[in-house]
Amino acid sequence: MAHAFDPAERHKLDTAERRAEMPPETTLVKAGLKPGDSVLDIGCGTGYFALAAARMVGHKGSVCAVDISGVMLAELRSRTASSGIFNVETSQTPHGKLVIPEGNYTLALMVNVLHEVDDKKAFLASVAAALKPGVKLAVIEWKKADTPQGPPLKERISEDEMQVLLKKAGFSEPVSQELSPSYTLYTCTRNE
Repeated sequence: MAHAFDPAERHKLDTAERRAEMPPETTLVKAGLKPGDSVLDIGCGTGYFALAAARMVGHKGSVCAVDISGVMLAELRSRTASSGIFNVETSQTPHGKLVIPEGNYTLALMVNVLHEVDDKKAFLASVAAALKPGVKLAVIEWKKADTPQGPPLKERISEDEMQVLLKKAGFSEPVSQELSPSYTLYTCTRNE
């Protein structure tokens, strides 16, 4: 059984080390984010990517931040308010059943989420159902390798497994890109 990230450890989500290894703005550009995008951030945590995305998409864009943790979402709302960011909406989804608010999304983002999901096929089917054909999906996951941090090796998803999961869920063949020694970015689009 996969584990869910403990909200009590949320201070680990935005550290100087993480910003050096995976700077949010640079990473979002690599994921394909553009000004004016409508971003769906699945498993947003405290907003490490949601806040950067909100600034980058500008006033014509928006971010829908989804998480299972009310604690994480409350911190994200506090951070948006103190930063003067008004284009982020939050939505809490129940654990074990992904519920995505309807929206005209142009980019969906999942960072270190999929390895925590027990039923990856159903989860990705829910993501695909929420996106219109042609919408880009960017998935960032831990490499299936021993790294100084991260989940146990048995919980990580190999590149081959990721290819199969995404294609079976209705996405184009993912393009993989190494972000760092620990992370891989997969980008694909919702099939017609």
